[in-house]
Amino acid sequence: GPSVLTVLAERPQLDFELDFFEALLARVPDFADVLRAQASNLSAKGLLKEGLKVDQRLVQVRPADPTAHYNLACRYALLKQPDMAIQTLRRAVELGYRDFRYMTQDRDLDSVRTDPRFRQLVREFGAR
Repeated sequence: GPSVLTVLAERPQLDFELDFFEALLARVPDFADVLRAQASNLSAKGLLKEGLKVDQRLVQVRPADPTAHYNLACRYALLKQPDMAIQTLRRAVELGYRDFRYMTQDRDLDSVRTDPRFRQLVREFGAR
């Protein structure tokens, strides 16, 4: 039969990375860069709930990382969990996330953009 490498080479890159990163995280569960990449891959596959778990782990590993919180907020918004999305977005901003132009256009946040708490957050910190 074909070699393992041939089989792996013929698989889509995304599927290869998902399995590879999963194996890596089994050994090094707090590998932040791999957690970030894995969350992104899971979302690309439409596996939002699985991506959410990985983003939650990333925030535990990097509690002061504003981008980790921002990405987690996006995941909550995509999963239609507005309270968690706004709360996590606020934390991201408190930790220093400041790309308000991107935030107000990010499609991942569509489900909370009309939420008065979202507008309040942008008003409160965007003017600084």
